[in-house]
Amino acid sequence: MAGIVITARTATTFAPDKSLDERALAEHLQRMVDQRIGVLLASCGSGEGGSLSREELSRVYEIGVAVCKGAVPVASNQPEQFTPQASIEHARLAIAAGVDFCNIYGPYGLHGYRPTDEEYLRYFDRILAEIRHPVSLCPHASLGYSPKPSVLAAIAGKYPQVSTIILSGVAGDAYYVQLRDALTRDVDVIVRYDGAFHTLGLGATGIDVQEANVVPATVRSYVEAYEAGRTGDALAAYTALKRLTRHNERWKPSSARWIKMALKVFGLPGGAGGLREPYLMPDDDEIARFTRGILALDIPEISEMARAAGLS
Repeated sequence: MAGIVITARTATTFAPDKSLDERALAEHLQRMVDQRIGVLLASCGSGEGGSLSREELSRVYEIGVAVCKGAVPVASNQPEQFTPQASIEHARLAIAAGVDFCNIYGPYGLHGYRPTDEEYLRYFDRILAEIRHPVSLCPHASLGYSPKPSVLAAIAGKYPQVSTIILSGVAGDAYYVQLRDALTRDVDVIVRYDGAFHTLGLGATGIDVQEANVVPATVRSYVEAYEAGRTGDALAAYTALKRLTRHNERWKPSSARWIKMALKVFGLPGGAGGLREPYLMPDDDEIARFTRGILALDIPEISEMARAAGLS
């Protein structure tokens, strides 16, 4: 048995002048590799992918492949697009860089647009007629809607290059069960870490955890304890992750703000450059509030980073 897959939509690191910091990116990704966590590169949320040029996207994919390929799954988490042709063009950038698979969202819900079932199916008909590389489908509430599980299953049944479905943007066991019931062939399904005690037991392949950008060892300990049947240890790690998630709610819905604050506070790779516009780094008072809150969580990995950064 291969074990539970862990993925994270990884941050994109910038230098103080807001250029892409390639060295920091490699160091950040190596932290994921060290804990055997797969990476989803340049998402529009944690990866600030919407701010990246085509050339920068290519470099992020190339660096991700150089650091991660062969050690952990490495995928493009290419920015959501309104047209299939734009998604095809971005997928080709990632494929040329050598990613294992491309994580592709449905059509972006601009100006209140919500695709019909037929429009959603046609969108992927266009993409998958041209992109034969392994692909994951990614329904996500940030698009402004969630497609029906039966529609995802129909796409996966029609196109063998669909290897994975990532449900990190969809909450609840019911959606997962409906999807599993509708699938006509084996497809890996990765779910949100919260609630994964249920969905992993129901057959989910893995979990997607944004918090791995900051506490990758805690995420790894959660999965290892779960796999070993050490329920108490797994629940302890899960509780720590939930406390961190709750602490970060103030700086959401995008995860980019809290991730970059944490990288800055703990002196981790990418912390010096912060966010890129349109995001702005919070002021010193807000960062101090963030720091007090995250240190009070009493999570061992965070306490260790705080000592290393001279905060405790």
